[in-house]
Amino acid sequence: EFNNWKERLSAYGMALTLLGVDQTFGSPSEGADYRMSKTAVLRGEYIRVLQDEDMYGIISDLLRDPEGSFEEYLKDSPMDEGDIRRELDLYYESLTKERNIPPEIYMEFSRILDKSKAMWLKSKEEEDFRGYAPYLKDVIDGFKEITALQDSPLGLYDRMLDDNQPGWNQSEYDVFFDHVRENVVPLVKEMSAVPEPDMGFMKYSYSSEGQRRVMKKVLDFIGFDSSWGMMGESEHPLTTSLSRGDVRFTTKFRAHDVSQAVLSSVHESGHAWFGHNVDSKYDGSIIARTISAGLHESQSRLCENHLGRSFAFWEKIYPWFKEEFPEELKNTDVNAFYRAISYSKPSLIRTESDELTYPLHILIRYELEKAFIEGGLEVSDLEAAWNDKYEEYIGIRPDRPSRGILQDMHWPYAYFGYFPTYALGSAFAAQFYNSMCRDIDPEELIRTDRYRDIMKWLEEHVHRYANRYTAEEVLKIATGEDFNDRYYFDWLKNRRT
Repeated sequence: EFNNWKERLSAYGMALTLLGVDQTFGSPSEGADYRMSKTAVLRGEYIRVLQDEDMYGIISDLLRDPEGSFEEYLKDSPMDEGDIRRELDLYYESLTKERNIPPEIYMEFSRILDKSKAMWLKSKEEEDFRGYAPYLKDVIDGFKEITALQDSPLGLYDRMLDDNQPGWNQSEYDVFFDHVRENVVPLVKEMSAVPEPDMGFMKYSYSSEGQRRVMKKVLDFIGFDSSWGMMGESEHPLTTSLSRGDVRFTTKFRAHDVSQAVLSSVHESGHAWFGHNVDSKYDGSIIARTISAGLHESQSRLCENHLGRSFAFWEKIYPWFKEEFPEELKNTDVNAFYRAISYSKPSLIRTESDELTYPLHILIRYELEKAFIEGGLEVSDLEAAWNDKYEEYIGIRPDRPSRGILQDMHWPYAYFGYFPTYALGSAFAAQFYNSMCRDIDPEELIRTDRYRDIMKWLEEHVHRYANRYTAEEVLKIATGEDFNDRYYFDWLKNRRT
């Protein structure tokens, strides 16, 4: 009965995920209302399956079974008893949280969410936060209602943080972001005195068609295989994993900065490799689906910052850009190009920021989330608060909503409590990379066309476990140490010297 229930839950989950992917890749606008109504029905059915009271009792009984009681079952299962008990624990925790939430509330929230996603794209294009604000308010209110119904001892925002990174709440993040202020803000001030390198090549427009041709070579180089992965384009890059054999991600091409499509794609490929390298025995299980956001982001941030921003990486791929855009880059060599794309300066767009100023973008979002979830900040005042914080922390004020409050998909998609995991994931990444360098030489592997060997190290030490262990346990397995953000701040400091 448990296995049949898992299969049904997995099938509904896959269908809903595919509908989300379809919406992200672009769907006919006239069919939006029809898709929204059917998606809401499917989501309601998914919740009914998830909240099956009989299954809650069955899982409770299974968890009470003594050690060794799964011996007969294990003859036909690729998982061992420890895997099964971890799986049961995760399902039990999920059911305990969700069992008090009526499916009708989820169905209504699904409709609210679909409207929000569509209006966010429209409002971003039209530079109209005021027009989008009522939809965002509905998303926030609906998500708060659902979260409040969870069976949890945590406060409202702490529940959201814990859902994304189990065990982390405001007290832990407050300490971490205090360290960000102490270490990053002085480095940013130091960099403000560094003269800007020649950025002349960025004045040219680089065609999306040409960038796509280069990206095909980059994807081949990093081992992204079309037999298990697919790349598309969207307003905001993201990754979705249906199974280890079906991973999709999107990227976005910028006309005046060819480095951004590469870096965003390499970032998303970190998520994709994680999804692909999960041990196949966990396919269809909650163990593969509920990997903590901080651990997942550590892999995308590692691929982007430690690999994709290395000189060895650009030394390898720059000739492909030179070949594709000979006129635009005729007076630029790889050294000048690399100095320009590595230059640290304040910017408005989080996904286009350099790795030094990046955590300040996350700090701003963390403080605003706390304020509008629990602190009384009204949605109508959110744009002004956003602009004020950018002026305070980064020294520049957004000139329009698409470069400010409307730039990210996370709040329109109800990804509340997710933003802090980007900065935490960056810190995890630095610690993983430090350990990796004791075993292999990533830059030498990049120079010698062996990028996949780097992914093999990550598969062995991180990816294959999925959510079999907590993020902190995986970190300890891979590095031999507990979490230490010192590696992150040392990395940022050394990158500036």
